[in-house]
Amino acid sequence: MNESYAEIGANAQIDPDVILGYRYPGDSQPARIGDHAIIRSGSIIYANTTVGNRFQCGHQVLIRGEISIGDRCVVHHKCTLEGRLKIGNGVKIMAHVYVPSRTTIGDFVFIGPGTTFLNAKYPMREGTVQGATIEDHVCIGGGVTICPGVRIGRGSFIAAGAVVNKDVPPGTLAMGVPARHQPLPPDIPPENRLELLLPQTDLFGAQQDETWRDDFPLPS
Repeated sequence: MNESYAEIGANAQIDPDVILGYRYPGDSQPARIGDHAIIRSGSIIYANTTVGNRFQCGHQVLIRGEISIGDRCVVHHKCTLEGRLKIGNGVKIMAHVYVPSRTTIGDFVFIGPGTTFLNAKYPMREGTVQGATIEDHVCIGGGVTICPGVRIGRGSFIAAGAVVNKDVPPGTLAMGVPARHQPLPPDIPPENRLELLLPQTDLFGAQQDETWRDDFPLPS
């Protein structure tokens, strides 16, 4: 690990060939990583970024500056999180996801592999940058494209391969190109199931962390 400018919490597992607190012009604070982090080889986290407790990331993950990430988040292999993002608690981002600056992601969100977020409607033709806003308990399937400035409402489900080019109301199923909207079918729960989202099972590390139940207990 090349620890250049970082504060790391207790019980961290940091692989070789990791850079924490990568310096850049104008940075002002070290990267801050919470307790019980697991950070795989080849990953880089910039200075001026704050990551909560029990964070896990895969190999070759890039997390740039001015990002806030909550507790119990997972970012899988070869994801890119550009600067100036806000990510809530219990978010799971699967492999090969691109999230540009000015994007906001709420709590308990699942983002499927190969999903691309965009933040400019007319890149290189005008200067407006506006990322998407993803509300709590949204589930996004694999290979989805989320267009600039879109708001996806709480509990919505975005089907694999969809292109979301307009706001999605809460509790909506969006599918197709461009995405069409319909109410969630009765067999799809209105929120992501925490017992599926939060255990952070590591198939290749022979571990399973169930301590999430202490932080986010299920209703009795």
